[in-house]
Amino acid sequence: MTLLKNGDGIRWPGGKRIAAMVTFDFDAELLRYSAGGREATAFPDYSRGQYGPREGLARCLKVLDEQNIRSTFFIPGYIALRYPSEVTSIIEAGHEIGYHGYMHDERLDITRDEELENMKKSRSILEKMYGRRITGHRVPFNSFHTFSYELMQEEGFLYSSAMQDCDYAYLKNTSNPEHPVVELPTDHCLDDFTYFYFSYNFPGKQSNRDVDDVFSIWKDAFDELADEGDKIFVLKLHPQLIGRASRVRMLSHFITYMKEHGAWIATCEDVASYVKEHSSIRY
Repeated sequence: MTLLKNGDGIRWPGGKRIAAMVTFDFDAELLRYSAGGREATAFPDYSRGQYGPREGLARCLKVLDEQNIRSTFFIPGYIALRYPSEVTSIIEAGHEIGYHGYMHDERLDITRDEELENMKKSRSILEKMYGRRITGHRVPFNSFHTFSYELMQEEGFLYSSAMQDCDYAYLKNTSNPEHPVVELPTDHCLDDFTYFYFSYNFPGKQSNRDVDDVFSIWKDAFDELADEGDKIFVLKLHPQLIGRASRVRMLSHFITYMKEHGAWIATCEDVASYVKEHSSIRY
């Protein structure tokens, strides 16, 4: 059977079938503000965001340690200041840290100058803790702007993981084609927010899917993409959501499944570096 391929035929290290990234947005209560509005968010909803740093993060780190894999955590600068010991625990466990705004600002009308200020301020905070340069970028709440790629390039980012336009990594042409930004697309179906975000305060945001259903959805997506052979698989998770006890157990089982079925599980930085060296597709 001939498989339809819309990637560039890239082959992954060690003959692996697919490049998989288990990523986390560690945005705590700021996610609640972005989803519901700072003024409207009631304290019980706000406290669900705090579950991430207080409970969920430790469980996520434990699973990653038990599975012996490295992950990428995208963290707003404000959250790094608010929860420094938690961010330190991520770094000490050997995981990558990426940019995720300063206040997880979801506004589509933010100016270029405002975003540049956010970027510089957050990178300064994160890099002081991380001890090295931040190379990864994920826009908060999918709020991508026309100037986002140009700012990434000007500020020396290696990659972005925000778009949902395809299932393979590509090099994004910007004002300087000699130094493109690698895009690592994901999908709302691979985001725990889609299945587990719950709020009493906002109609339509009361999702609490069965973990077996979510495992099945992720497994099917993984299997199909792995069969095509030149694709990536980017899980987008939140410690406040996936970090609940039954859900994190499911995540562990799913990581085991990916390992057993040919996944190269790596950080976004490692995958982006490999793609930049081996890929020729540009958009």
